[in-house]
Amino acid sequence: LKNIAVQPDCQGKGYGKAALKLILDYIEEKPFGNSDRVVLTCNKNNTYALNMYKSLGFEMTGNEDEDELELALTV
Repeated sequence: LKNIAVQPDCQGKGYGKAALKLILDYIEEKPFGNSDRVVLTCNKNNTYALNMYKSLGFEMTGNEDEDELELALTV
């Protein structure tokens, strides 16, 4: 998965969170092998997305690349 985006006029309605939950449910089925970690990056200025990821259990790893922060979730 390369990118998830919600059209601005649809933001704040839970669509992004619902989509990500479905993706995480699929990943938990281990379709790509036995892995227990999901890693993503998010623009450090996108506080809405950062808060959503954190609310789903993602934690900051401390890794950064320019304006992107890395977060990880153990599944």
